[in-house]
Amino acid sequence: MSFILILQRIIRHASFGFALAALVGLNGCSTIKLVYNQSDDLIYWWLDSYADFQGEQKQFTRDTLTDLQRWHRHQQLPEYVALLKRMQAMAPNDITPAQVCAVTEDMKSSFVTLLRFVEPANAKLATQLKPEQLRNIRQRFDKTNKTWKEDWLDPNAEDRLRFRTKQATNRLEDFYGRLDKPQREVLHKWLVESIFDPKLSHAERERRQADTLQTLQRTMQEGSATAQAQALLRGLTERSLNSPNERYRTYNRELWNENCEGFAKLHNSTTPAQRQRMLEALRGYEADFKVLMAQK
Repeated sequence: MSFILILQRIIRHASFGFALAALVGLNGCSTIKLVYNQSDDLIYWWLDSYADFQGEQKQFTRDTLTDLQRWHRHQQLPEYVALLKRMQAMAPNDITPAQVCAVTEDMKSSFVTLLRFVEPANAKLATQLKPEQLRNIRQRFDKTNKTWKEDWLDPNAEDRLRFRTKQATNRLEDFYGRLDKPQREVLHKWLVESIFDPKLSHAERERRQADTLQTLQRTMQEGSATAQAQALLRGLTERSLNSPNERYRTYNRELWNENCEGFAKLHNSTTPAQRQRMLEALRGYEADFKVLMAQK
């Protein structure tokens, strides 16, 4: 099973442009150390739900995820700490869209580095997949697409706006505490005027899935030729980060900039007390990451 599946999920979150939630990915400092230390098991079961690992694939994937966590703990958690310090310096002050985009771009670069690290193991595993495992992946894609459509395509515009507002509010309140009327008005204006297009997003989602299946099919044909398989998977990564669909690339870039601007305006509408709450949350995450860095 390809770790590229993780990429697809991360990219969808990153497109929201909300740097803080994307960086932490968890609700509350109290859970982050527990979840991080169990991340190799959690990711394994998530991947297995797609690929239904067989035989030696099981131990190989577990060993790969153990190595990945060890590498991530010592190589990327320090980057997160540095990023959190930057965000702490920003938190008490008004910020610009450029500052928000700079943080999200650094997060994206960090994630690409992670993908490069797992490329060799990813390629080796991909060459071992069986046709029935690809069918299982396709079925999982279909299942998740059904849920996605129920959330984003089936509702009318009003219900979709309500859903987006609830999601965004929950993420923001994890850091700022309760949003008051001024922040809710800024958020409402941000989302009402958004160019978010669920049809275009869904089309790109399906393109990535089809690309993933086709690429995995080709890597299976390479057999033990992991160098060729690695090149195929790197191409898949590039197409996931930079869609070959020019219309989608333009849309995604504009949406990214829109969300950087929207978040900056939202932050700039917050009170000193809310910004202090944000600052304390960031310090809490920094402390947790430092503890995790010190663990073996």
